[in-house]
Amino acid sequence: MTPDPAAPRRRLARVARLVALAAVVVFASLFVVREREPIAAGFAGLRWELVAAAGALVVVGLAASAASWRAVLAGLGSRVPARAAARIFFLAQLGKYVPGSVWPVVAQTEMSREYHVPRARSASAALAHLLVGTVCGVVAAAVALATSSADALATYWWTIPVGVVGAAMLVPAVLNRVLGLAFRVLRRPAPEPVGGRDLLVACAWALVVWVAFGTHLWLLLLAHGLTPTPSLWLLATGAYALAWVVGFVVVVLPAGAGAREAALVLALGATVGAGDALALALVSRVLMLGGDVVLAGVAVAAARRGRQEHPLAPAP
Repeated sequence: MTPDPAAPRRRLARVARLVALAAVVVFASLFVVREREPIAAGFAGLRWELVAAAGALVVVGLAASAASWRAVLAGLGSRVPARAAARIFFLAQLGKYVPGSVWPVVAQTEMSREYHVPRARSASAALAHLLVGTVCGVVAAAVALATSSADALATYWWTIPVGVVGAAMLVPAVLNRVLGLAFRVLRRPAPEPVGGRDLLVACAWALVVWVAFGTHLWLLLLAHGLTPTPSLWLLATGAYALAWVVGFVVVVLPAGAGAREAALVLALGATVGAGDALALALVSRVLMLGGDVVLAGVAVAAARRGRQEHPLAPAP
């Protein structure tokens, strides 16, 4: 019987995934242990039904982010089945809890090969997805903060021109040029252009992400005792989108840890006080961590049950 030449590589990949998963567990556990007292203080006194609803919206937002990535990948020419895409995306996202911003991209690139997605295309999809999510986040922050109150407009007026410039980057010709420039800087071959229709779908899903994440923060503010108003929802949505972008830009911190919370304290401190804003930011962080872990587990289980989506030979 002829030995399978790909078997050692598959075994090595399984070992690498187990090591990566162990690293994620270690770093996530360190965060929870280190911040256990402020996290406990943040949850204390909150209305649990609203916290649960906020957690559900975190799951919705994360699922929408996966759908946005899948749309970008489709626009580049690889239409991966939904269960397979969920498995790749949510497992790779656990890498953001390990120091270094490249791990989710590396994981997506390697796992996508099992579904005939070339490395270059997968890397291009990861970069395009980050650009779409970040730009849509800036646009959402600009619109929400500018319309939430006169004080917020006076403070965050600068997000409007940044949002306009960002929106221009979502034009297919501009985005494809930016991707091409990025790959030239990395000394890699130019990627395939992203299709306009799929890019529009990716942007629509990205906006769903920010609505869901903003509403989750709004619910946490309500759980803290604030009165539900449209202006509070706009403030929460804009503040979270802006804080996420800040956390993304600060690439040296795992999943933007610290930077995102600091931005939320600055945005919400005048509304609930700096101490309570930090406590709610930590509660939000725990909900995000829980959502990532739950969705990764569900995606793996669903992919195993999907017989029709079994991987074939890896792509080159």
